[in-house]
Amino acid sequence: MKLKVLIPLLIATASSMAQVVYTDPVFPTQDGTVTIYFDATQGNGALDGVSPPIFAHTGVVTNESATPTSWTLVQGVWGTYDEEVLMTEEGDNLYSITYNINDFYGVPTDDTVYRMGFVFRNQTGSIVGRNEDGSDIFIEVYQPGLNVAILSPSIEPYIVEPGENVDITIASLSAISMDLYVDDVLLASTASDFLEYVYPAVDFGEHWIKAVVFDGVDILVDSTSFYVRPPVPIAALPAGVDQGINYIDDNTVTLVLYAPFKDYVFAIGDHSNWLLNDDVYMNRTPDGNYYWVTLNGLTAGEEYAYQYLIDGNLRVADPLTEKVLDPNNDAFIGATKYPDLKPYPFGFTTGNVSIFQTAQVPYSWAITDFVPDDVDDLVVYELLVRDFLSDRSYISLIDSLEYLDRMGINAIELMPIMEYEGNDSWGYNPSFFIALDKYYGTREKFKEFVDSCHARGIAVILDIAMNHAFGQSPLVQMWWDGAAGAPSAENPYFNQIPRHDFNVGFDFNHDSPATIYLRNRIFKYWLEEYNVDGYRFDLSKGFTQNNTLGDVGAWGAYDANRIQLWKNVADTLWNVNPNAILILEHFADNSEEKELANYGLLLWGNMNHNYGEAAMGWGNAAGNSSLYWASYKNRGWNDPHAVVYAESHDEERLMYKNLEFGNSTNSDHDCKDPFIALERMEQTAVFVFAIPGPKMMWQFGELGYDYSIDFGCRVCPKPVRWDYLEESGRYRLYQVYSAMINLKTQYDAFSTEDFNLDVVGPKKRVNLNDPTMNVTILGNFQVAGGTINPSFQHTGWWYEYFSGDSIFVENPTAELFLAEGAYRVYTDVRLQTPEVIVDIADSELAEALENIAVYPNPSSDVFNFSYTIHEAGNLQMDVYNINGELVYSDGFAVAPGYQTYTWSAQQLDAGVYMVRMQHGDYAEVLRLIVQ
Repeated sequence: MKLKVLIPLLIATASSMAQVVYTDPVFPTQDGTVTIYFDATQGNGALDGVSPPIFAHTGVVTNESATPTSWTLVQGVWGTYDEEVLMTEEGDNLYSITYNINDFYGVPTDDTVYRMGFVFRNQTGSIVGRNEDGSDIFIEVYQPGLNVAILSPSIEPYIVEPGENVDITIASLSAISMDLYVDDVLLASTASDFLEYVYPAVDFGEHWIKAVVFDGVDILVDSTSFYVRPPVPIAALPAGVDQGINYIDDNTVTLVLYAPFKDYVFAIGDHSNWLLNDDVYMNRTPDGNYYWVTLNGLTAGEEYAYQYLIDGNLRVADPLTEKVLDPNNDAFIGATKYPDLKPYPFGFTTGNVSIFQTAQVPYSWAITDFVPDDVDDLVVYELLVRDFLSDRSYISLIDSLEYLDRMGINAIELMPIMEYEGNDSWGYNPSFFIALDKYYGTREKFKEFVDSCHARGIAVILDIAMNHAFGQSPLVQMWWDGAAGAPSAENPYFNQIPRHDFNVGFDFNHDSPATIYLRNRIFKYWLEEYNVDGYRFDLSKGFTQNNTLGDVGAWGAYDANRIQLWKNVADTLWNVNPNAILILEHFADNSEEKELANYGLLLWGNMNHNYGEAAMGWGNAAGNSSLYWASYKNRGWNDPHAVVYAESHDEERLMYKNLEFGNSTNSDHDCKDPFIALERMEQTAVFVFAIPGPKMMWQFGELGYDYSIDFGCRVCPKPVRWDYLEESGRYRLYQVYSAMINLKTQYDAFSTEDFNLDVVGPKKRVNLNDPTMNVTILGNFQVAGGTINPSFQHTGWWYEYFSGDSIFVENPTAELFLAEGAYRVYTDVRLQTPEVIVDIADSELAEALENIAVYPNPSSDVFNFSYTIHEAGNLQMDVYNINGELVYSDGFAVAPGYQTYTWSAQQLDAGVYMVRMQHGDYAEVLRLIVQ
């Protein structure tokens, strides 16, 4: 005799979710035919009353699936009239579909099907039937032979009130006997394959139902439990606890959930083997707003997964958990990025799961006294980890800091890293606001990243989206109106109807005390736990209860309540960190932005269109390339609090604009030409940093990144192109960025309050006046050469920063000629000339040195250079590594004619190098690859 025990598997199967679906036969097998019945009134009820046609969308979980809930062999084309998955109307909101499992799904011969997964839809896919908690529906597939299943109670865990009856139904296959036990007491036996029993629930607490079947050889057991619920214990919150996880000692936590309008809550999880018992039945505070429980006897340092089971039918993770386990996405996070990630508790629960862990080892901060640079000196690098690094990890991000530090930026603004829906995302679909999303790495590695930034003098700013949340947020799920598809009227956090037209997801009620507590808790958390230096607040104009739905203009008008809200947020955070950098993505009326800026907040200054028109060569006297608004003074603000940028994640790439839409009326200066386009990006960068005030750049803009924002789709992953560094024109652009950032961050003149601008037309001028140094910056954004009045501040010697040339000015207003696309940065103090390589497309190349070639390339030793010389003289050869550092230099006399030169690179490490060959006034740059 063999004894087999069926372990309860809770993944929202047909037998565990209130009969949303059922099958004929009861025990479908992989090689058999099955009829699936879908009751549209059950589950989330979304398709209740919806007129046919209704379609199944289905797949199977097999031995090849990544997780116990990962579908494969999916059938049905979403959003179409697909007869293969069309369901038959049975009447009364009941639908069916019949098929052979192997044939219908096309199951490979060697695969084993464990279960079928379903959702159901209308034709367009705009209405979807799921389980009550929004999860997919699963139906078990059985192996032939002896089987048993408890069909009722069909909800697990099953909660009943004292005096109610528990209707028990058991089915078996190939059994000669079937016995029913409750709490190990035999209640009924039958030789049939079907048994029903009514059990009166009397005693409080947990009770077990057990079904035992026998086929003459084997015994098979299935079991489930029910809980007879006593009255909710009423008790005040213990002193000193707050919402979320409270660590009392190494073996004790107190969990607190804000849950007004709820009848009862259990805190289930690893600590209770995911079962209900009196120890996890939560106390309710006398005001009815909070539920809490203290868990004792925990193992120090062990991670415990847990959820809240609310009113017996809703499972949610703790809204204030610091770590989330995701059944659908964790399988795609690599072990290198996140070693030893706790497995999701498949078979015990569904939905997102929260984590607590006592006795955590605190991170040892190397830098504890970091203070960011003054806000008017900020150069912010906006960065999306997903599209910045091929492995999308904090590990590599730390390694990349040398590149960013060398460029000179002093702040990194990370697009949202709070737990968001899915893995592949911009991050503006948040679900858990103080949990670090695991896709890029661990909490410890992120802290190391912040620490490493601070060690280099780089501030870390987090982009955070708290205007809204989406359907995976427990704050949405806990108070939900399924019929309306919106938060319910009782929801203390969200508006049922958004207050403005730009809302996405579900709109927070920003005046609600619950929301005010939550956002202050969240904003303070990241400053204190991760030592970040501030925030960029996404869609900050949406933080209002002023209803302007249908009138975008009214939404942007002066809003006194919104202003006060942001002042309150600022005061709260500056009380935590007086140096916190607070940046609003606001775009409201200037009267409102002025008041906020004068209070100390920074505001995004979007100049993408204007810089783009200038870069493309379309600037004209009408001012379409005007940079007037890049000055905080022209906005009427007291302080330089406009974070001006030419590119951001929300805007089109300027290099792409140049290549696609640039002015090509001058064939000798075609803005669509890649080399000319890069030169114009240099010019644009110069005028971004020329005007005083904080600046922002969007990742890889310093390399002329030229993939459209809509490549793939707006939020789709974009190619990671570190190889752009190997192209001399792009590397030169990086060097120009670095040179201008150096001026901005190291010289007081670039933060002066005394400056003059003439930047409306296509010929632009910036004059910076400071006791330490005067600066005059000129640029001709036309596609034809022309003269410009430099308005030098005085006569005398002036020095051009990039070339090192000097001029003696006798008449400060005498016109200077600038070629098309040219720029000049003049200072009245001689500065060190920056390292900027000569571009192979430089307009000054001439025939005096031509036909340069190098072979073999790549090589591990000898490189042969050939070239043609037209005039006798000296040939200078300089070799630079990828960091722009000179690693080899040589010069020798050359005679006219065809020449060859052999050079050994044995002294160099493997890598990419740039070789600059110069003869007289002419130069060319080649790329070498040393193996």
